[in-house]
Amino acid sequence: MSVDFQIITKDFEDALVRYKVACQKDWQFVVRQQSRIVGEKLLKFTPPKTAAIGKRNVARDIGKVFADLSGTNWEDKSLNKIWRAGNFEGVKKALENHPNKSEMPIFKYKRIFAKPVRNIHKAAIGKNGRVPKNWRTQYAVAGKGELKKYIRKVQLQVGVAKSGWLAALTKLGGKAPSFVNRHGVKYGGFIDGNKGDNPFFTLINRVSTFPQGGTPMRILKRAFAAQMKAMENNIKRLMDKSGRIFNEKRT
Repeated sequence: MSVDFQIITKDFEDALVRYKVACQKDWQFVVRQQSRIVGEKLLKFTPPKTAAIGKRNVARDIGKVFADLSGTNWEDKSLNKIWRAGNFEGVKKALENHPNKSEMPIFKYKRIFAKPVRNIHKAAIGKNGRVPKNWRTQYAVAGKGELKKYIRKVQLQVGVAKSGWLAALTKLGGKAPSFVNRHGVKYGGFIDGNKGDNPFFTLINRVSTFPQGGTPMRILKRAFAAQMKAMENNIKRLMDKSGRIFNEKRT
């Protein structure tokens, strides 16, 4: 994923200056501390909120793409034999002229597979990383236990989008939940420029499946806004403690 956009951070930078004066620390300390906390908020606001929510979303999304026909049994032994052999289209053909065809679940779907097809699932995922709510289920899976097995496999990826922040967060001394840490730091990057008169850190998320569209901008804006508010609260606390007064120029 490559995202190119600009977020205006002037208010955050102004708050950073006031915070630096209030806490009486050097720029290297303040920039490292605030970069770490912003990094933790970026991770926090990148979906899903928890591992349980992520797993539930995975199961729901896959359930929109593939119906589960693994419990299908036919009274006709010959049909059942064909079905168990995995010739699902053969069963559909045998029942093509059945008077109750319209009521049979197998005719609701374009194709019935023994196992879920990854490319079909991937194609259904929208820019926000989810299968749309109004998605029309066009395919089914009939292999015994195959749909559940696939869901469990995909659920192992829950937390990957968040883990893109780990490379930077680890260097900055930040923390992440275990379902994120298990993916390691391979999906992220970090540039340490914390020196001189203009110190900085660059936090890089290289997850190719990171939600697209307006989601990255919302995550960034939310993280900066939340930490700006936290800095302002800390400034007030430090002012109350030390009696410092900051005169802000208002326009």
